[in-house]
Amino acid sequence: MTVKCAQVVGLLALLPLLLDLAHAFDHTLKLDYPGPYCGVRNTCCKDRADGCSLPISTTLCYCDEFCDRDDAGDCCPDYRSFCFGEADPLVTCLHNGAYFSKYNSTWDNCNECRCLDGGRVQCDQELCLTDESIIHSINTIYHLGWSARKYDEWWGHKYSEGLRLRLGTKEPTYRVKAMSRLTNPTAGLPAAFNAVEKWSSYISEVPDQGWCGSSWVLSTTSVASDRFAIQSKGKEAVQLSAQNILSCTRRQQGCEGGHLDAAWRYLHKKGVVDESCYPYTQHRDTCKIRHNSRSLKANGCRPSANVDRDSFYTVGPAYTLNKESDIMAEIYHSGPVQATMRVYRDFFSYSSGVYRQTAANRGAPTGFHSVKLVGWGEEHNGDKYWIAANSWGPWWGERGYFRILRGSNECGIEDYVLASWPYVYNYYNVKSA
Repeated sequence: MTVKCAQVVGLLALLPLLLDLAHAFDHTLKLDYPGPYCGVRNTCCKDRADGCSLPISTTLCYCDEFCDRDDAGDCCPDYRSFCFGEADPLVTCLHNGAYFSKYNSTWDNCNECRCLDGGRVQCDQELCLTDESIIHSINTIYHLGWSARKYDEWWGHKYSEGLRLRLGTKEPTYRVKAMSRLTNPTAGLPAAFNAVEKWSSYISEVPDQGWCGSSWVLSTTSVASDRFAIQSKGKEAVQLSAQNILSCTRRQQGCEGGHLDAAWRYLHKKGVVDESCYPYTQHRDTCKIRHNSRSLKANGCRPSANVDRDSFYTVGPAYTLNKESDIMAEIYHSGPVQATMRVYRDFFSYSSGVYRQTAANRGAPTGFHSVKLVGWGEEHNGDKYWIAANSWGPWWGERGYFRILRGSNECGIEDYVLASWPYVYNYYNVKSA
């Protein structure tokens, strides 16, 4: 009797482990402990028979009817298949080399996958922002001129999400399309030019808009900031607040997108504070600018050192450039400009080189995006290109920049190119100094 009690106590001590094994008795356990167990002794016991057991791992499994309980089973992995000739119950699925339960789901890039009866795996069929297929397709195109890579930041996101929250510029309005186009004297332009090299301390860093469709704002304030620094000869080297426009502009959709003419009109009519006073948060919040106040000090902001300014930073009316040479002349003489481009799916995977859209897009939807043009150049094979700053951070592309074909209106990048003159403090005195 004492021995029997000791056995019972021992079994009770093993009960938590047995319960764990009970919930784990599926085909994955059978892969770890293939056996045979019941089959090795050719035994299938009726009722409860403690002796009808075999060692498994650090405990025992059973080949009696009592083992087959609803929530606390401790049967050997081959109990039902050996004793009843049944197929092993399948409660997990295999997908991409990993097992998962039918009570859970797993993810394949941006698509959720579910485990169905019979071990079938059913995944959603959403188009992902990037995948191995499009990267491979791009990199196998002969003489394409640019290469693609996998970005962890894109993985797991749907393409529709990228179009909505990583772009953000609405198609140009009739007002923009109908604007008079400015022409510039184009004599003496060099074969290559980069504003970042000419005005290294005046060009703002590449921002990261995050998952907020705000390129319509960030490209505007980035161009305006650079021009404030250049036209003031560094006296007002200021980073203008994109958040100020994002949160305070009416009739635009914030992180769901907006129009470039609305952003420039806000800068022209109302003006903004600087980034340090109203930092970018990657979402639209309640406008923090005091109503009917255009005083920096009244809004808790300070102007650049040695500048007696208390008014908001404003610019003149925006204007468009006529053609390739006019755009080049504008950048060369006055600083970066803003361009709108149609974005295709392959653009998200751009790594380096001179971009042009490819057949790898396969009819996927497109969106509009605004970027900052800072210069131009030409490859050894004769491909002309623009140098542009994106707003996805320095981790993307060529340290946040990309090059795109020039002179052929690739992705419509030469259709709507905008710029504006900043109202710098004591502008005329600075210019004549």
